[in-house]
Amino acid sequence: METLVCGCTSDCLLVFVASIGTYKNLFLVTAWVGSLAMGMIFFCSPVVSIFTDRLGCRKTSSGGAAIAFIGLLCTSFTTSLGVRYFTYGILFGCGSSFAFQPSLVILGHYFKKRLGLANGIVAGGGCVLTLCFPFLLETMGNTIGLAYTFRVLSAFMFVQIFLSLTFKPLLPPPIDYNKEEEKVAGRNKAQQCLAQIRKYFSMQVFKKKTYRIWACGIATTVLGYFVPYIHLIKFMEDRFKDHKGTWILFVCIGATSGVGRLASGKIGDCIPGLKKIYLQ
Repeated sequence: METLVCGCTSDCLLVFVASIGTYKNLFLVTAWVGSLAMGMIFFCSPVVSIFTDRLGCRKTSSGGAAIAFIGLLCTSFTTSLGVRYFTYGILFGCGSSFAFQPSLVILGHYFKKRLGLANGIVAGGGCVLTLCFPFLLETMGNTIGLAYTFRVLSAFMFVQIFLSLTFKPLLPPPIDYNKEEEKVAGRNKAQQCLAQIRKYFSMQVFKKKTYRIWACGIATTVLGYFVPYIHLIKFMEDRFKDHKGTWILFVCIGATSGVGRLASGKIGDCIPGLKKIYLQ
């Protein structure tokens, strides 16, 4: 249960990034900041995978949540858009990536037969917040202002630090980092360093046709996945001149996305082996 709670909280980071752009009075100046943060979440994923293998899910996730907390808190004290590109777009985005990815890796330690369903439930946690966050953010933004809204969001990230500590890895680390075994006779330090870089950034997995299809397909799809979250409200206001109740659109997206994730997870468990790629 603790794994699902932590996973849901980490998955909701994606909702934080997307939903902050719904504060309509500042949408024009925050859209690119939110987009940068979203991009950093996925851009840092390869590095996060290395840290997760070496340090484990608990340290990686809690450290990332701490960085994201600092980024959000610093954002609340600045009024410069340029500074927010760093504090929110880069600092919070990178921290969110380190906090989010381990919540998916840890599921493999606890679930085997119903891993797809467990993943769907965890991913659905972000959809639950999508149902209430647009209205909540709009209310807080109009009532207490953007700075205090960021501080409220930073409180969520602060809680995430302690939730991440409840991760209890059950599987041994996939890589042996014994320094004595890493040394190879006849190699100088530069060659050993290069060997370690090749080890961490191994390209062997790209020789798998299934992985190449999956990686290219996901990377292409994600390019447009969050566009509605960032630009939908502004589009509705410009196209239909409607400034009331536009947050309901995000509620609809969250509800249907939640149902789709749960259904996909259950269906995925029924598909054997790597054939799950056809579902995606």
